[in-house]
Amino acid sequence: MAPLLRPILACWLAFCASSQAGGPGLGDRLPLPIITTPVIGRMPSFRETGSVAVLAFVRTADPKGRAALRALDAAARAQPGKAPVDAVCDAPASLVRDFASAEGWEGRAAFILAADPVRNAIQTVFGRDALPALPTAFVLREGVVQWQGAPEDVALVLPEVVAGRWDLAAARRADEQRRLWDAEIDRIDSLARAGLHDEALAALEVACASALPAQGGTGSGRRVARLLSAGRLDEALRVGDEIIRSPANAKQAAGLAWNIATTIPGNAKALAFALRAAESSDRALGGKDAMVGALLARVQFLSG
Repeated sequence: MAPLLRPILACWLAFCASSQAGGPGLGDRLPLPIITTPVIGRMPSFRETGSVAVLAFVRTADPKGRAALRALDAAARAQPGKAPVDAVCDAPASLVRDFASAEGWEGRAAFILAADPVRNAIQTVFGRDALPALPTAFVLREGVVQWQGAPEDVALVLPEVVAGRWDLAAARRADEQRRLWDAEIDRIDSLARAGLHDEALAALEVACASALPAQGGTGSGRRVARLLSAGRLDEALRVGDEIIRSPANAKQAAGLAWNIATTIPGNAKALAFALRAAESSDRALGGKDAMVGALLARVQFLSG
């Protein structure tokens, strides 16, 4: 990876990391010991000199958790022998073992799988009586957290940490920026709920001006929402047109369509725009995204 891109990767992935999972922060040591019931392989100690490892927490009963395990398996296969990838499931060992057998992983999984039926490991890492948002994963060097986020992103981070190229300082700065952004967005939403729409819009403009690229990319959608709540439909649709022409991602226009259709469902002008926005996302995704397809069908129904 080009040197100039590494700090950008650190910032982007820190922004994308879950803000609700909790646990130790970037640069903190992983709390030990991690006591689990082995299902496939055995947990490492995590703090060996020079070691890199992944520790993830998932739920096998959750479709997102099952997808996370497949992503972790792929990440482990991409770094054979360089960094153990460990997945902990908060379910009885018998259920985790049955799940692994059904997936064909027994004897063939590239990652370590363990059960945590009494939530011992979860409480060690996240705190007593914690209910963390799962799935989530930590990438560790010598037991120090380098990154935390979605297991699907581990494959991007792990090679950088293994190679010693990961910029922890940049990731910490980005994480702090994300926390500040979240706090400011909460304040802006509070202004809007209090009916102070002009103040909320002005504060949003200031926040977006100093945001990271991934944060600023959501600003136009938030501006539409604030304009709709202020009853300024024409302005909202003008901003919406800009989103359709240059969306931050393929699903952004669909989210905009849903926001408009549910906020002012009986307005013909708004529904016509929502239909165009939903169709735009559906085309961008090749008609293959079930959620966007269902949203499009809903907007079509509301539009008659």
